[in-house]
Amino acid sequence: MKAIVSFRGYSNHPFKKILKKGFKHVAIAVLTDDGYWIEIDSGIGIPYVTVMGGADFDLNKWYEDRGYITIETTQVKNKKFIFNPFRGNIFIANCVGTVKSILGMDCFCITPYQLYKRLIK
Repeated sequence: MKAIVSFRGYSNHPFKKILKKGFKHVAIAVLTDDGYWIEIDSGIGIPYVTVMGGADFDLNKWYEDRGYITIETTQVKNKKFIFNPFRGNIFIANCVGTVKSILGMDCFCITPYQLYKRLIK
C-alpha cells in the first residue's frame, strides 16, 4: 500500500529541544483503494486518524505547503514479526514507533531524523 511519511518541525514531546530541527515529529498517511488518504498522527499522545482527500487530492503538495518534509514509500505486508528489543518496534509509544509499525519496519530508529535517514537509504 502506498504511504507518505511526513516529518514536521514541531512537537509537544518532552525531548523536543534535543531533536534535530525540522525533524521533531513524524506522521504517516496511507492510500486506500478508493483513493482516500488515511493519516495516522500520534503527536497528541494517542493515534489520531484523519481521512483526507479524494481522487484528485495531492497530499504531498498539501504537506509541502505546510513546510513538512515528505517521503513516499510503501507498506510491507505479511512480514514475519521478530521480537528483538534492539531493532524492533519496542518504542511504539512515540511517533516513530507508530510509523515503523504501520510500515512494517524492523530497524533501530527512535528519533524522527533516524527514521528519515533509514527511509532515504
